Amino acid sequence: MKYLAPIWLMISCCWFIGIRPANESLVLFAQAYVNHQEIGPNRSPHIDHWNSRLGIPLGSSWCATFAAAGLDSAQAVFPPVRSAVAQHYIVKESIPAGRVAGGLEVPPGTLVVWKRGESWSGHVEITEHAWKGPRGQTIGGNTSPGYEGSQWDGSGVWRKNRRIDPTAYFRITHFTLVY
Repeated sequence: MKYLAPIWLMISCCWFIGIRPANESLVLFAQAYVNHQEIGPNRSPHIDHWNSRLGIPLGSSWCATFAAAGLDSAQAVFPPVRSAVAQHYIVKESIPAGRVAGGLEVPPGTLVVWKRGESWSGHVEITEHAWKGPRGQTIGGNTSPGYEGSQWDGSGVWRKNRRIDPTAYFRITHFTLVY
């Protein structure tokens, strides 16, 4: 009988952890991979797994497949998108970046979506903390660790301080909530 209370407590704690909101679970997923680096161009066992889950060739860009793996790990139901294309994470409910720059706050675990010029390509990262105003902190895959090098085709998963600049060629255009 003396083991009944500890077992009950253990089950209760595990159950409580399991009900964490999807956006918080997404942040934990991203944090677990900070500093993960490529072994070859767009390759590592984790990166290969994320890309192969979506059926894209190994060695392909992987920021969006990192986001998709995080959404699945967090058991997110929204957004329903699981794509290797960052721009696909812009859905009709996405929030324009200008609204966030203007003071609308988005919670941790929100997807931040970039666009490169007027092309279909872009980039996607995950807010680590609530973001309100023109600056925020993200965790993203397939980016560079500093401000040198490619911000959309880098060497690993890095924590970044980002800024909304609507006039930039490579710019944040939308935020997509996760739940």
